[in-house]
Amino acid sequence: MNLRAQAEADLSVSLEDAVTGFGMPVELISPDGEKIQVNGQVLYDSIETDASGLQIIVHKPVVTVRRSSLSRVPLATDSPRWACRIPTSPVPGADIDTFLVERPMETGGSLGFVRLYLARAEQAP
Repeated sequence: MNLRAQAEADLSVSLEDAVTGFGMPVELISPDGEKIQVNGQVLYDSIETDASGLQIIVHKPVVTVRRSSLSRVPLATDSPRWACRIPTSPVPGADIDTFLVERPMETGGSLGFVRLYLARAEQAP
């Protein structure tokens, strides 16, 4: 197995395993209503660069999921946008909240993950 294949296989533990990894339940809902349930990493805050070039902490979730676990991948050109349901905190049994996928990024395409930047419906552009 080459290094890329091994790294992608490792995502089953690091992103999807709720016991030894970062796995949390994530439900993606496509524009046509298809529901895709996977485990992924949920970060509740992210860092963005403001207009003056300073890095700021933004309270918008970022979800990372394993590409091979998706039957289809959200695209930036999809309209209407995808929805994403995630727990409101990493505590087991937390409430579930729905967000819109603001901008999907296949930044880890060669390693097999997709990063989804989320926004509340009222925050979405």
